[in-house]
Amino acid sequence: MPENTRMLELTALFKNLVRKISHEWNKRMEDGMSISQFRTLYILNSRGPQKTAELAETLGVTSGAITGLADKLIAKGMLERERSEEDRRVVYLRMTDKGKETLDRLLDTQREAIALFFKPLAEEDIEHLRRIFMLMLNGADQTDD
Repeated sequence: MPENTRMLELTALFKNLVRKISHEWNKRMEDGMSISQFRTLYILNSRGPQKTAELAETLGVTSGAITGLADKLIAKGMLERERSEEDRRVVYLRMTDKGKETLDRLLDTQREAIALFFKPLAEEDIEHLRRIFMLMLNGADQTDD
């Protein structure tokens, strides 16, 4: 099989796998929770309270988009706005206990969704995939320089 054809086939297979994982992931999302809202909770959980601009940069969206996401999560009781003690003009988004509980529940169900795709693989195959992905990512990072 020619190199170009093989690369196109691998790309198509990878896209199909990502699409199926995404579909399974979305099926398990709690009512009305978007992937962007999930990612917002995930980042706040791992990094702590964030300014809107910081969160927007991390997620690769505008500050306006974060405001809309935050408003929805605040309405659900998962986030709250908190003013800085040092500078009252600065507002942080902070995850509430309800947000943490929701995130923990979602992470558990998402692990189950991902496990479906890795279930048929031996541990050795999973480690081999991890090594290949790391090589590919490192190679791509080097071409960015």
